Amino acid sequence: MASGRRLLVAMLVLFVCDFVGGLLAVTSGVATWGVAWGFDTKFTVPLPVAAVQLLLAWLAARNVRPPVGFVAAVVLGVFCLASLLSGLFDGDLTDKVASSGYPGGMTFGFVLLALTAVVGVQAVARTRELRRRR
Repeated sequence: MASGRRLLVAMLVLFVCDFVGGLLAVTSGVATWGVAWGFDTKFTVPLPVAAVQLLLAWLAARNVRPPVGFVAAVVLGVFCLASLLSGLFDGDLTDKVASSGYPGGMTFGFVLLALTAVVGVQAVARTRELRRRR
């Protein structure tokens, strides 16, 4: 169960940082409330996506119904990989965030990517733990 707790804590930290990233974009004037957490955001993960990731982490950590927890951990791991690749290669971080005037945007973006990688690693660890139990 330790891997489930670590996964959930890592995902909660990432969720809070995603929220803070949107808040920083709004308060610095580079985004509106709707853009900061919507699907057109360039500064963080869309809030609905972050909420789905949090739900998947909770399902994987709780593993109330064993197949559900395992599938949730696998999907979260894939989600994190896709987010990481998107963040590294879609150009938003290097082009749009860097030129927008977002305070510390590049640094904060790399922090979010690092946290996403941590969540992904924890999701893989949870997947392995749940697979061994089956």
